[in-house]
Amino acid sequence: MRRLILCLPAAMLLLAADKTPAPDPGPDPTWERAVPLAEAAIKSDLIDPSSAQFEWPYNFSSGSLKGLLTKRRAGWITCGWVNAKNRMGGYTGRVWFIVVINNGVVTDSSVGTSDGIDYASVTCPNLLKQGFLKPAPGPVPMAGATPAPSPEAFAAAADASARGAAARGGVGISFVPTPYGAMIAAVAPGSPAETAQLKAGEMIESINGISIKGFDSSTIMKMLSGSSGDVVFGVVGVGPVTIKRPAK
Repeated sequence: MRRLILCLPAAMLLLAADKTPAPDPGPDPTWERAVPLAEAAIKSDLIDPSSAQFEWPYNFSSGSLKGLLTKRRAGWITCGWVNAKNRMGGYTGRVWFIVVINNGVVTDSSVGTSDGIDYASVTCPNLLKQGFLKPAPGPVPMAGATPAPSPEAFAAAADASARGAAARGGVGISFVPTPYGAMIAAVAPGSPAETAQLKAGEMIESINGISIKGFDSSTIMKMLSGSSGDVVFGVVGVGPVTIKRPAK
């Protein structure tokens, strides 16, 4: 996986490139080992750990982060969402979390707040916009479950699916349905989606103004195949994106 150096200067914690040599992120922890480690660390920051509901849409990527007045932290970084109960017994709502793992140990973790004015809530959307966060290689590993496909196998399958969609006259993406929309897994080269500058890892929450949150793959595919000409995606953190394609 590629290595990216990220800097979070000033109070707003905005990301910026840093030309200093990248610290050693340590060995790849693998998806199967990293997720349980990260969940344990995140739960330790929650009021009611047993109520935690996790979403893992993104893989771990090597890089380093530097927050305001903190030392640079290198490791394998990802973001996701968690929802858990508060002191009153009600759920706080879905918030971002960020995790850094180095040499098999969680060296940093942070859980966002509902108002969105915090380290995780600012950092994670910026990582997504920069293309640092890549789709997860498979479902969250469970004890006794069939091992998830390797990141390389998942990427190859997603790329083949996107190219196939483009060849059939589609917008040229493959996606993974989630409760919050369709996460783009791959974008076919030369496709209408690439022309519209869609990127893997982005979340589509609506198609032509219709919310697709919670829709399954077949329903989303029917919506795409049933429309001709231009189609407008509502992309989280980006806004409306118009994909131009030949009329059927």
